[in-house]
This record gives sequence, structure tokens and C-alpha cells, in this order.
Amino acid sequence: MFKKIESIPRRYRLAFLLALFVMTHLIWGTEMLRYFGGWTLLLFVMFPETLVTKIPADKTKDMLRLLSREDDRLRVGMEQVALSVVKKVALSEYNDKYAMLSFPYTGKISSNYVFPIEQMNDVRAWLQTHTPELEIIT
Repeated sequence: MFKKIESIPRRYRLAFLLALFVMTHLIWGTEMLRYFGGWTLLLFVMFPETLVTKIPADKTKDMLRLLSREDDRLRVGMEQVALSVVKKVALSEYNDKYAMLSFPYTGKISSNYVFPIEQMNDVRAWLQTHTPELEIIT
């Protein structure tokens, strides 16, 4: 049901909700405000994407440009960490368009990186070539 609602553009859903609100106000007057809980529930039903928690991630078009190895340090974007601290790297599909690179077992690199899924094999090959001591988790 929520997929059907999400397929409707947000502006149409908002217009419908406002029209319903105005129509209800014209019929019941201020008495309609007694049903505030119902209006709140209707708001979340009309906009289900507000209930979904999204993983905070940095989205990039070219992940390979962000990766580099300098001596015993791995650099990802503006963050760098010693390879002795990073033992595992998580590389997986995020959805049908994007893949995700994250470092779940270290707090030194705080960001998750989302990039086009077409680059996933290239990123895996880069990690296997330049950082063979890291375990890649899929």
C-alpha cells in the first residue's frame, strides 16, 4: 500500500491533504481539531517516506578517486587511518543503482560511502590489489 502512495508525487499528496483539511474545517469547524491524533496518523500515512530511516552516507560519482594508499595509511576522501586499525571493509549493494563502502569495525572513518553500482567490481579489485591485508565483507 505504501509503495502505491509513494508513487504519487508529494505535491499532489500535499494538495489532497490540504483540500481534505479545508473541507473538514468547512463541515465541522474548529471541532475537527479534537481529532488531532487522527490527522497526525493521516499525515504519516500520506507521507510514509518520513518514517524510513536512511543511512547517513556520502554519495560520490567516482569512488576510485576517493581511495588512495599512502605508505601504511588508507585514505578515503578527506579521512585517513592506519591500516593496522582497519581490519575489515564492508562492500555491498545498497540498492539497484548504488553500492556502499563502509568501515564497520573502526570509528576512525566515520562516513559510509555510496557510489554507482557499476564501480563495485573496480573498487573491490582496487582494495584487493592495494590493501590485501584488509578483509572484504560482502
